[in-house]
Amino acid sequence: MRAGLRRDKKAVERDVPALVDFMLGTGMRIGEVLAVTWAALDLEAGTVEMRATVVRKKGVGLVLQPKPKSESGWRRLHLPPWLVLLLQTREHVENEWNVVFPSQLGKLRDRSNTNADLREAMDPIGFGWVTSHNFRKTAATLLDEAGLTVREIADQLGHKRVSMTLDTYFGRKQASPKVAELLRVIGE
Repeated sequence: MRAGLRRDKKAVERDVPALVDFMLGTGMRIGEVLAVTWAALDLEAGTVEMRATVVRKKGVGLVLQPKPKSESGWRRLHLPPWLVLLLQTREHVENEWNVVFPSQLGKLRDRSNTNADLREAMDPIGFGWVTSHNFRKTAATLLDEAGLTVREIADQLGHKRVSMTLDTYFGRKQASPKVAELLRVIGE
């Protein structure tokens, strides 16, 4: 999928591959990603601080809202080395807000328009069912499969309650054959 996005000239012009990489590498919400500023990045330390989200304010337009979805939404995340490298080599496009992912016109990106850009780029490469939220779920799943605790994953995603992470991001799994092995002691 990532390779397909990089081959699509229109997707590249719209910065879709870099947005997808950032969402996969952090698990951040799309509004949070669109609000990341260069000042929120510490590429030496390999971190990003979630400081705002992009919202549409009635009568004003798009703004950086310095208020996360919840208190735990304020967080500093460690970036994977491949994403740090991508950001180090990324062109810094001057814009009023100093955001890392401005629109093609140098403005704040609208979440809805960005989701439309994603859909338009994903469909021709066979991933038309993918939404920005799938990248968040993918990051959560990879962290779960790597053995991180639900608390660690909830902290990464910015969830106030661990139950939110469990209920929303982790479906019930198939019964494990390990159970039969562990319960064999009853029959002995």
